[in-house]
Amino acid sequence: NSKKQDELIILNVSGRRFQTWRTTLDRYPDTLLGSSEKDFFYNEETKEYFFDRDPDAFRSILNFYRTGKLHYPRHECISAYDEELTFFGIIPEIIGDCCYEEYKDRKRENLERLQDDQEENKDLKQSNLNFRETMWRAFENPHTSTLALVFYYVTGFFIAVSVITNVVETVPCGSNSNQKDMPCGERYTVAFFCIDTACVMIFTVEYLMRLFAAPSRYRFMRSVMSIIDVVAILPYYIGLVMTNNEDVSGAFVTLRVFRVFRIFKFSRHSQGLRILGYTLKSCASELGFLLFSLTMAIIIFATVMFYAEKGSSSSKFTSIPASFWYTIVTMTTLGYGDMVPKTIAGKIFGSICSLSGVLVIALPVPVIVSNFSRIYHQNQRADKRRAQKKARLTRIRIAKSGSANAFLHSKRNGLLNELLELTGTEEDEQKLMKSTSLLESQHHHLLHCLEKTTAHEFVDEQMYEQNSLETALQAYPSHSPSIACHSSP
Repeated sequence: NSKKQDELIILNVSGRRFQTWRTTLDRYPDTLLGSSEKDFFYNEETKEYFFDRDPDAFRSILNFYRTGKLHYPRHECISAYDEELTFFGIIPEIIGDCCYEEYKDRKRENLERLQDDQEENKDLKQSNLNFRETMWRAFENPHTSTLALVFYYVTGFFIAVSVITNVVETVPCGSNSNQKDMPCGERYTVAFFCIDTACVMIFTVEYLMRLFAAPSRYRFMRSVMSIIDVVAILPYYIGLVMTNNEDVSGAFVTLRVFRVFRIFKFSRHSQGLRILGYTLKSCASELGFLLFSLTMAIIIFATVMFYAEKGSSSSKFTSIPASFWYTIVTMTTLGYGDMVPKTIAGKIFGSICSLSGVLVIALPVPVIVSNFSRIYHQNQRADKRRAQKKARLTRIRIAKSGSANAFLHSKRNGLLNELLELTGTEEDEQKLMKSTSLLESQHHHLLHCLEKTTAHEFVDEQMYEQNSLETALQAYPSHSPSIACHSSP
């Protein structure tokens, strides 16, 4: 029994032989090689276990049985490596710490690539979409149609006009000395109102169309961009129903501030802004840590500065909340200068506060920059893959078109050759020989063999023969009525 346990076994993986002890494999009975299931792969004639798998990836798997540590070979395809682990019953979560981070990064990149491919495949299946799905896809990807692209640029233009109008209407533009301080929005009220009305109408139509085409209207209304759209157009409609009441007018002036949120609508038109949003979303934990650390430091240093400056008669640190402003501008290295410590202790703690702010803020910044760079390069790779796939499909269509044309040309020459045998002259035969290239002849022979072996017609032969016969009869008229009758169908 002990001799059987210490047996040296041979594992044949696609012709490459690996040798190991049975006890080495028995350490992990929950896997394929450590269980009795491997007996299904045993070859009685060669006295070895045969697996039709990747021998290169198997090296790291066998090393796992030997050392108890699973490593990820960097040269291996992540999908192929996962398939090998699944086949041998090994979970990827036991990959060593030295390789796990790289494995997760490759896994994430591959998942994003697969998602991009799925989106591209969805784009190729637009013929099966209904009207709402087609409209939603046009909003999400304006390059799917010319009409969607025009609407995309029109909305972008009106967003820019709205933002510029919101800024220009506050500029003084009086024509004389008595009106030099009058803002343009008050002097040209009708013009600015018409521009604002046109912009709001476009934004309203866009919002209603997006709401109609959204796959889930509830999720769409709860999304950030939907809230921004509502906030951008809401002040206009509230202003239409307001009266001349001073309190209501004051509230309307406050609501007009929210028109500045229209600038966030540019995020739909800017890939960089979307990447920044994805980065902030993916770095939520790091940003939360930064905010929590700053809050703790602000409270601590505000308390210290208040008690350090309490003995000074001219101190502006009148309370701990009043000291918050100094600690905030100091930790963010702004240094506004309206509040400065007077005592020696206050200056010392102020210096420590400044240095602490630099350290606290600098710690999460590399993580945020790294995530932004990763997401940015992923988007660049996705755009490059889409462009390459589009170019590849274009080349395939051109090649197919060229192949079909060459095949049709060869068939035409074949039909003309048959006619020339009956009606043509030697001069016509020489012209036909010159018109047929060696490449087309070889291509015709290849497609002819494919037709015979696959029983598949690459073109409609009956329709082509009919057209070719008509063309041939026009180009090479027969010399006798009997021949013409013989050629007609």
